[in-house]
Amino acid sequence: MMNSSGFDRNSTLELLKFSDDLPSLPDRFVKIQNIAQDPESGAEDLAEVIRSDQATTAMILKFANSPAYNPTHTPIGELSKAIARLGSRETVHIATAMALMYGMILPTGMANIRVFWGHAFAVGQVAEHLARGVDPDERHCSHERAFMAGLMHDIGRAALGMRVDFSYFEHETGHLHEEALIQAEEECYGVNHAEAGMQLMRLWLFPDDLAQAVGDHHNPDSPLFLSKICYQANQFVNKHIPERTPFDDIADSVEQALADDPPDLTGLQS
Repeated sequence: MMNSSGFDRNSTLELLKFSDDLPSLPDRFVKIQNIAQDPESGAEDLAEVIRSDQATTAMILKFANSPAYNPTHTPIGELSKAIARLGSRETVHIATAMALMYGMILPTGMANIRVFWGHAFAVGQVAEHLARGVDPDERHCSHERAFMAGLMHDIGRAALGMRVDFSYFEHETGHLHEEALIQAEEECYGVNHAEAGMQLMRLWLFPDDLAQAVGDHHNPDSPLFLSKICYQANQFVNKHIPERTPFDDIADSVEQALADDPPDLTGLQS
């Protein structure tokens, strides 16, 4: 049945699945991931990709000079030194988030885009922290995969905004959270963003556990380890990290929130 918004489940799924202009992953995102997964690549290769984008370079330097990574208050201005201070793993995380922020053209203003990807980056950081705490030997999943699940958990919102309803981020639905958001999306589109995101991840050929974690990130009863991690990380960020925290303050805010109110890991250990 078509609802008052003009969308129903079938039409929404068709738009998400069969659109000729299916959103693609940004080139820089793909390059950074290829470098991260290539044992032959190193910091110089990473720096070369980052250096090609002024905004990402500036953000890497901001993070490297932030209190979370610069406790001695020693400023640096060179990208190579910033990468050395942050480490390759954290540099990849920041650069990956930036590649998505500036490479996926969401139909909304830059302020909303920064909020969207800032939240995603925070969830990625918390998801990795949870994975390290409960699964230090990476028996259930790699810590990098936990970060990626968190970073991509809301990608279905981007899919709805880019391919179904260009006004998604401009009306009230786009600013809701948790169950209120799920209910509003299902009433409006017949599909919620978690399901839309899972479908998009599969179309992009991501591993199925990553796609499933995106699909389950609002489901507290999922039996899958990565889904549990993603769910709890999202809950933690919604509770502790203010929505409009500047992107370059996310690391400090997450570190402080984790120190002030350490997450309960017992539900993740079963």
